[in-house]
Amino acid sequence: MAALDDAILFLDSIIDRLRGGNASDALPKKEQTQKAPDVLLNKAPPISETDSKETDSKDTEIDSKRSPLPGLNVPVGSADLLEDFDKAWLQVGQVISVEDHPVAEKLYVCKVETAQGQIKQVVAGLRKFLSPSDLLGKKVCLVLNLKPAKLAGQLSEAMILAGEAQFDGSLTVKILQPPEDACIGDRIYLEGSAPSSKPAKQLSSKVWDKLLPFLCIQGGVAKLNQSSLVTSSGVVTTSDLPDGSSIH
Repeated sequence: MAALDDAILFLDSIIDRLRGGNASDALPKKEQTQKAPDVLLNKAPPISETDSKETDSKDTEIDSKRSPLPGLNVPVGSADLLEDFDKAWLQVGQVISVEDHPVAEKLYVCKVETAQGQIKQVVAGLRKFLSPSDLLGKKVCLVLNLKPAKLAGQLSEAMILAGEAQFDGSLTVKILQPPEDACIGDRIYLEGSAPSSKPAKQLSSKVWDKLLPFLCIQGGVAKLNQSSLVTSSGVVTTSDLPDGSSIH
């Protein structure tokens, strides 16, 4: 009887197909009600207690590798950021001369005194925003270990750091100011830390570009994320720039 029933169902399915019926109706009822395997339904097998513990252990291990250095007010997950910052050589310098670039209208050619009386030439794109008197004789914050480059034919051996922000559609730029008591050659580092003992001999521009989105002004203070830039004399500041202003 079972064989006869199956034959009848098979003949019915052929008739249904000829009439435009649903092909699934052609299956025997016992096959129609059979459940598909969990794999075909994209169902994951239940997680055992052992698997859960192993996952938690791995997550904890990853978080520990990302933890910030002790004493720094930087969010968890920023260990790579701090490591990159330690590669930069930031130092206080003093501008001793400012001249217009001979061919580029937006550039100054500055001479800056650094540690041990060394003189560095810096080509800075500040001419549109600051007068020579805004720079001459001023102490500035420098990045000293970027690769020297020629800008419009003039060698630039360092970078003067400045904050910038948009006001009513126009860009305002202010140099970062070391503490008044800072000395030429003083290192610049993160509050709660110490000057890097192993800065890169030459800082990759890619590494510096990774730091830039995290450098900003908060409450008039220059910061990397939530940590203030400081010297042994105090914090690095700038004036008349709103919170969130970028640093370049």
